[in-house]
Amino acid sequence: MNHQNQHKVFRKLGMVEGDLERAEYRAEQGESKSRHLEEELKTVCSSSKSLEAQAEKYSLKEDRYEEEIRNLSNKLKEAESRAEAGERTVSRLERTIDSQEGSLTAARNANMELQATLDQTMEELNSC
Repeated sequence: MNHQNQHKVFRKLGMVEGDLERAEYRAEQGESKSRHLEEELKTVCSSSKSLEAQAEKYSLKEDRYEEEIRNLSNKLKEAESRAEAGERTVSRLERTIDSQEGSLTAARNANMELQATLDQTMEELNSC
């Protein structure tokens, strides 16, 4: 493998690693938001139970909280979907990196073999 191909492999590996870092960051953000929304949802659910005990007095507030719970549940589902998508992306990028590392190792081995052959040929030419 020549220097240009090695450079391409290293550049592609760098790009894939950058993509992986960004995907991991997005996944962490999604997971953080999901945890935050889960905590918010627990708080809202607790409030909702309290309101149900006083249904006659607070029926209008209860309706508003139920709507908020639905909205938060939808947001939670969206956040979980984004986190799952991020995890899939991370997994795909990890497989790509593993593949690229394998290709790089094979290229290095081939380069060492070529270098050894070249060295041997040079020795043979010099001994003549």
